[in-house]
Amino acid sequence: MIYKDFHYERLDLKKSKSILNKIISDFKNADSAKIQIEAIKEVDGFSREYMTYQAMASLNYSRDINDDSAKNEKDYYDSISPDMREIYNRFDKVLHQSKFKSEIIDMFGDTFLNQIEINLKTFDSKIKGMLKEEIELKNEYTELTAGAKIEFEGKEYNLAGLGPFHSNVNRSVRKESYEARFSWFKSNEDELDNIYDKLVNLRHKIAVTLGYKNFIELGYFRMGRSDYGPKEVANFRKQIVEHVVPIVSRLSEQKKEILDLEHLYFYDSINFKDGDPTPKGTPEQLVAEARTMYRELSPETGEFFDVMIDEDLMDVVNRAGKRPGGFCTSFPKYKRPYIFSNFNGTDHDITVLTHEAGHAFQNYSSSDQPLVNYHWPTMEAAEIHSMSMEFFTWPWMKNFFKEDTEKFKYKHISGSLSFLPYGACVDDFQHWVYENHDASPKERKQKWLELENIYMPHRNYEDMIFAKDGGIWQGQLHIYQMPFYYIDYTLAQTCAFQFWIKNEVDKKAAWNDYLRLCRAGGSLSFTKLVELAKLKSPFKDGCLEEVVDYVKKWLETFDVKNM
Repeated sequence: MIYKDFHYERLDLKKSKSILNKIISDFKNADSAKIQIEAIKEVDGFSREYMTYQAMASLNYSRDINDDSAKNEKDYYDSISPDMREIYNRFDKVLHQSKFKSEIIDMFGDTFLNQIEINLKTFDSKIKGMLKEEIELKNEYTELTAGAKIEFEGKEYNLAGLGPFHSNVNRSVRKESYEARFSWFKSNEDELDNIYDKLVNLRHKIAVTLGYKNFIELGYFRMGRSDYGPKEVANFRKQIVEHVVPIVSRLSEQKKEILDLEHLYFYDSINFKDGDPTPKGTPEQLVAEARTMYRELSPETGEFFDVMIDEDLMDVVNRAGKRPGGFCTSFPKYKRPYIFSNFNGTDHDITVLTHEAGHAFQNYSSSDQPLVNYHWPTMEAAEIHSMSMEFFTWPWMKNFFKEDTEKFKYKHISGSLSFLPYGACVDDFQHWVYENHDASPKERKQKWLELENIYMPHRNYEDMIFAKDGGIWQGQLHIYQMPFYYIDYTLAQTCAFQFWIKNEVDKKAAWNDYLRLCRAGGSLSFTKLVELAKLKSPFKDGCLEEVVDYVKKWLETFDVKNM
């Protein structure tokens, strides 16, 4: 069966509520653990269907935002989401009060009940209308950015389509392409400000309604975080400033020498004078190479990627009307993931493909977990699978980049390291925003510039007004869509570097640890999953310093000026 043959339907809200209410009633009246466990399984079975149809509706719209039918289906599932959340909340409450908790834990593990406790902290019927409003605002941002039409060199491009020009060997082309990008953002600045202003204040209102001082604590609960909080994250960001920022600043100075430039500006985003490495081949050829790669990597990945191709579970080519970016979703009813990306002829085509394949492989590997809640871990753990997969596939990069393979590896490592300060900057910015929910758009942009100076002091926008005025963060969809998500990438990157180091020493042991992690899915919390994979927690003092030291020494082995 291929994706287009997957069954889709618009679940009736009234009927769905009736089904779940009956299960809740049976659960409450149960006089044995066996009956309650069966009720949990019934809810799980319903959830698999609901989540599958919801994911399909969202994906179909992402594939073509101009498809009115797809938009209607996505809008429908968005509209019923708060109502469904309400009924699930009722089930969570009776489950939390169960007198058979020990038997439930014996069957499903304690992570399930911990998740329930966290879920109960994030919802009340009083906020249902506000949640609908939040969804609508997030959709406004998606529609605005996905619908971008930018004139450049006589043709019309979307935001993803401009990507190749940003890394053009011709400096003036790079600059002009960024100017075109920023010009679009500048012309839509008021609308972007307005959407974000409404989102921030709405989220603050939701948090206060639920009894929180501000959105931060609620935001952490929304992310499912149970074993760390803002204090641990702040300490991690501090370590990035101490141990990573100086190295990234030195890399920036080195790049200036490599490119033979007097001044290095933001648009000088290439790493080599003759241009950055690009994949050799058409999208179809690259996917075929990826199939060979995954067959050779392991029996497990070979089986997985064959399924992804044979069942048409990937959409990787950029086109007009397609949502920008890349992501992985899943259809639990079919135990299948789906990869979405936008190939545009840059090296990102391969890193995004391997990244999203890491997500997809984890979901595929954990699809036999007893509960759909365990098919995915919390996002900081999920990003370990994706970022580590980027490194496990290194031995096959020569098949994509040919003579430019070493250039790709250097760019990949230096880029991954350079990302850490940016990711921390985004996180620090969001903490400030939700601590100061009544700040004006101008004040937010000023704060961004202040934080940029701490985390990325080497950045120089020259005369690019929109970026120079502190608006560049508005192109980061996570800030609008998923508050506090972005630090997850930095935590996971620290773990992924550890897998890369492991793999350099003992490939078999590294892969076995990774496979164990993937199969565990979301059955454990973040720090416990890190422990299961035999990794050091990023929150442990000295972990980041140790990892970064290895990366630094590796980078020093490259004679980049002569590459």
